[in-house]
Amino acid sequence: MFHPHRKATLLTRAWLVLVRLFSGRRPLLFSFQASLPRLPVPALHSTVTRCLESMRPLMNEDSFSQLESLSRDFESGLGRRLQRYLVLKSWWASNYVSDWWEEYIYLRSREPLMVNSNYYAMDFLYVTPTHVQAARAGNLLHAVMLYRRRLDRGDIKPLMLQGAVPMCSAQYERMFNTTRIPGVETDTIQHLRDSRHVCVLHAGRYFRLRLYHDGRLLGARELQQQVQAILDDRSQPRPGERHLAALTAGPRTAWARARESLLRSSPRSRAALEAVERGAFFLSLDTESHGYQPHEDEGAGGASPSSLDRYAKSLLHGNCDDRWFDKSFTLVVYANGKMGLNAEHSWADAPIVGHLWEVVMATDCFTLGYTVDGQCLGSPNPRLPPPQRLHWDIPEECELEVERSLALARTLADDVDFHSFAFESFGKGLIKRCRSSPDAFLQLALQLAHYRVTRSLLTRSLTHSLATHTLTRYSLARSLATHSLAHSLLS
Repeated sequence: MFHPHRKATLLTRAWLVLVRLFSGRRPLLFSFQASLPRLPVPALHSTVTRCLESMRPLMNEDSFSQLESLSRDFESGLGRRLQRYLVLKSWWASNYVSDWWEEYIYLRSREPLMVNSNYYAMDFLYVTPTHVQAARAGNLLHAVMLYRRRLDRGDIKPLMLQGAVPMCSAQYERMFNTTRIPGVETDTIQHLRDSRHVCVLHAGRYFRLRLYHDGRLLGARELQQQVQAILDDRSQPRPGERHLAALTAGPRTAWARARESLLRSSPRSRAALEAVERGAFFLSLDTESHGYQPHEDEGAGGASPSSLDRYAKSLLHGNCDDRWFDKSFTLVVYANGKMGLNAEHSWADAPIVGHLWEVVMATDCFTLGYTVDGQCLGSPNPRLPPPQRLHWDIPEECELEVERSLALARTLADDVDFHSFAFESFGKGLIKRCRSSPDAFLQLALQLAHYRVTRSLLTRSLTHSLATHTLTRYSLARSLATHSLAHSLLS
């Protein structure tokens, strides 16, 4: 990875040949894990030099001189000792920084996950294979579970750069059966080996939906039947239940204390919370409809947020009480059949979830499919037990914390100024033909946009300052002329 293009050393080429030789013609997802090289520790002088180079354009002469002096002192003093610790850790850890990054960047943060950390994925913009909410949810659940089956078997092609350099697949391990558990000072990640149910939220009520029956995975039509039973349920939320998920959208320390209160409140609340946290993932059946409506946006003429803006904001934060932000990912299915995903960030980066989402959408549309009237293929099963309604006994102090978290989360959500649009000029294919990664391309685009905006603001500010200075000089000259004329008349 660190060699210039087409200039790998003989040792590196030999390593690549051995990797391909022993991995076979159809390597499994984790086939290369044992052969991956350890992450090298960069030289201290190189790190300090790159830090100074990156800060130089952002600081004035005095500030940069002070930073340069502090950097050199660090390099010759404390930095050397810390560098030895890093090298020592790199000898026994496959990645000397990943555990610290996970803990200090993600798990120790006390800010809300919503907006600040979690991210989202959208459905197809121009295609909606069915407008039947239960049918779309049934196919979605079945497609996700098919992906989990492949993941458990390792039957997913590992990612390789240029078809030769294998990439680490460790982040796939915690995709399912994973929940971020809040703590007073730091959160923890709870990962189970298996989970055979998913929790569903609809109209402020929680349900436990079993994914297996008689030892087999439920088919898409059977899952549609179970989801439809939830949609047809007319029971009302229990006191405090409707906004309960807002706890996961609020500050982490407050959620940790409320969670302990909830666990102590009653066996029913403990069982309900464990069902949510021990589920394979989370499913939210929204009562709203969202999606890309280009004709509607053209008629609005930019006077209000576009349909794509509203769609993106809904996936990012929803109503602040209809996503369980602690789960590894929350699937969202809207009333009009559109869908999306909200993912927690600490367990993996976005490309891992992106691979899941691409496979799931392709499986939904091109493998599973729908009938002419928009129903899942297959037959319903009258012998299936209905989904189990979860019951909560929420104590008063917990209800108060729910309201506080909801108010803070809605303030945060209202502060998000979001504009999303469909860019149709070109895509990642052109970017890759230019021998650039899409990620690097977008980073450069953001930096260029920032430069152009700040340069424009600087130009306007300078013009304003010059105009003000000229006007001041003109006013002063006019005052002096008036004073001289008055003096002459008096004389």
